[in-house]
Amino acid sequence: MKSFKITDDSGFLAIVNADRYKSFIREDWDFYELMDHFVAEMNNDNLVIWATGLENSWSVAFLPGPSTRHAFREFTKTIEVTAGRLHLTNYEDLTLAAQFSDQNLPAQHAEVEYFELPNGRYALTIRQMYDPEQIDPDVPDEPNFELIAVPASEHPSETTENIYWWEG
Repeated sequence: MKSFKITDDSGFLAIVNADRYKSFIREDWDFYELMDHFVAEMNNDNLVIWATGLENSWSVAFLPGPSTRHAFREFTKTIEVTAGRLHLTNYEDLTLAAQFSDQNLPAQHAEVEYFELPNGRYALTIRQMYDPEQIDPDVPDEPNFELIAVPASEHPSETTENIYWWEG
């Protein structure tokens, strides 16, 4: 298990293949253009992004399999690994990279927020362990999110049309 604490000042977290993700859009993008970009990159298996339901600092654990705890909600999306790792990131870092061509992912302050995987295609399951509107997200020693990656040889690519759990 590998765990991280990550800030979320906008209500979105993401896993990104920084090697393939096309981050830069243009300096004056708008919110809906950015959301469309995120969806396109998810459908290219370069990004998995979801709404957290609350702005906070989150505990995220990368696990070899799901815990026995009941999850509030979960989804699975495929992603490609091409450089031996996937990075955890937030909306703030994604927007900086979208606006400025000299900003790369992972952001310098987040370079250590990754987990290693052999190159290949994976089914990535995101499990939110608590209802963000009904809990204290700072429960000690228990992750707010569990992320589980398994080889996707039998999991077909699915097209998504929206950010997971976002009602925009």
